Amino acid sequence: MSSEKDIQHWVALCQNGDQDAFGHLYDQFVDSIYRYVYFRVRQTEAEDLTEAVFVKAWENITQYKQGQFRFSSWLFRIAHNVVVDHYRTSRPVEELVEEYKDERTDRHPISQTEVKLTHSMLRGSIAELKQVYQHVLVLKFFDDFSNTEVAEILGKSEGSLRILQFRALRALKKVLQNRGIDAFEADFHRNK
Repeated sequence: MSSEKDIQHWVALCQNGDQDAFGHLYDQFVDSIYRYVYFRVRQTEAEDLTEAVFVKAWENITQYKQGQFRFSSWLFRIAHNVVVDHYRTSRPVEELVEEYKDERTDRHPISQTEVKLTHSMLRGSIAELKQVYQHVLVLKFFDDFSNTEVAEILGKSEGSLRILQFRALRALKKVLQNRGIDAFEADFHRNK
């Protein structure tokens, strides 16, 4: 991950029309933006919506004010709005695709199966939650953003974010318990 200083330098260059600098920003954030979008929509739509996020970012880069928010927060706010707009213009999705490729996992077939089952179970469970709970959980626990960054992205105060996070985890625990999975919360917190 590049330093905030490097990111701000690339942003300044982009605001003067430097497309190569935007390429650096794209490389820096594309995986985390894709992951955020991926957990919100069908897999077949994730790539197109991720592309839309970066197109909007390029088109509006001059509107970003350095020092007001981190660039990552500004970019994730765009991603959030793209996903919301997508839901407004399309019918609701009942089921998320259960595939998720994790390059960091061991290549052993048993490990890959465990990872797929865990992701499938988790994706299905998260998909049953309110959208705001989904956003909080993905940003906080999958993209590892701080509470401050998640609050900025969602346009909430840190206090209300903590309440949302608590409620989201409680709702996820209930969904998992309804599916017969009781130990998840302890394991989830232990791994974070």
